[in-house]
Amino acid sequence: MNIIESFRISFQALLTNKLRAALTMLGIVIGVGAVIGMLALGNGFQGFLNSQFDQLGIGTVYVAPFIDTNRIDVLQTASLTSADARAIMQPGRSPSVQAVSIEWSDNVQVLANGQRGTYSVRALSPSFFAISPQDLATGRILNAADEEARARVAVIGRSVAETMYGGLEVAFGQRIGLNGVQFEIVGVLANPPGQVSVGSDPAEAIFIPYETGITRLFRNQTSDLINVSFMTVKAVDRDQIDAAVREITDVLREQHRLTYQENDFTIINPEQFAQQASAVIGAFNAFLGIVAGISLLVGGIGIMNIMLVSVTERTKEIGLRKAVGARRSDILMQFLIEAVVLCLIGSVIGILLGYGFSLIGTWVLVNLFQAEGAQATVQLSNVLLASGIAAGIGIAFGFFPALTAARLNPIEALRTE
Repeated sequence: MNIIESFRISFQALLTNKLRAALTMLGIVIGVGAVIGMLALGNGFQGFLNSQFDQLGIGTVYVAPFIDTNRIDVLQTASLTSADARAIMQPGRSPSVQAVSIEWSDNVQVLANGQRGTYSVRALSPSFFAISPQDLATGRILNAADEEARARVAVIGRSVAETMYGGLEVAFGQRIGLNGVQFEIVGVLANPPGQVSVGSDPAEAIFIPYETGITRLFRNQTSDLINVSFMTVKAVDRDQIDAAVREITDVLREQHRLTYQENDFTIINPEQFAQQASAVIGAFNAFLGIVAGISLLVGGIGIMNIMLVSVTERTKEIGLRKAVGARRSDILMQFLIEAVVLCLIGSVIGILLGYGFSLIGTWVLVNLFQAEGAQATVQLSNVLLASGIAAGIGIAFGFFPALTAARLNPIEALRTE
């Protein structure tokens, strides 16, 4: 008996008992569908988190004053200065650091085009735009010449332009008053509101040169002891982030004359959060895989049970086949293929069910978790994994019934009524 004939007989046997075959496949269908659907959901959420962390800047770390409200002494001495940034960039002190941007930010009263409002003004060094690129709708970004001349120029966010001037193009070249000081708008960002960032939302912020802000706008709020809200530091490459963090820590401890005391600054590394999130999602996927595996195991036990029933029902047929020359291996192969076919059909239906779960998962991510742009994706590797497991279950749980059928004595089988 060849393989094709065995498959034909298997399909015929399944069609003879359609309802029983369908109920037997149910565990495989649910298990495969759960594996594919849940892994797709995990992949979609992982992709969304990765995109969010990429916006924060993987390869970039942030340095902020350490504030402990339970310790007034730390709160009072916590400080960052422009001198700290210059020390980090001194040749040889931080070879793993490529660039540093410093910033001082605060909410100010804004008067523009007859409109009044309160917005976050971020006085920062021009290197910020190289470290954290922003999409421009029109105009240009701040540059070193603006910083050196302490020019009264500003780049405003999309929401600011739309609210104060009614449009992005209209805002370009206009004047804007910040706490009574007039600035010229030289650029408008295209970034939509709500983007992940350290500091205020770029769409709701106004950017000015650091030296301009310190000398003309925030002069009464800063001093030689503290004139930086936080620093944005870019490592030479992603693999050297840990080295950059160590070098920054050593430089700042030396700058702040810290010996045995705790650090009076905090270094925030987005990649650590990304790794922690990936670990959580990996554990979540593993848990879902175990649950789906239990479902597949239950489905496999159901297949074994039904195949044993099938062997009992078809004992006389098995005896007749042996009597006309069928070998043990032929009977074994026939029932084994029947179990595998049952699992493969169930896995195909489960794959379709998994795709349905992925569509529902995408809706859940976007509407319930507010994960805009998230997409639950079904990967080919997951489909092959689920199908392979289903086929393996068919072989594992179908082997014993098939072996039972192959060992039947033909004379005793023919006597069975």
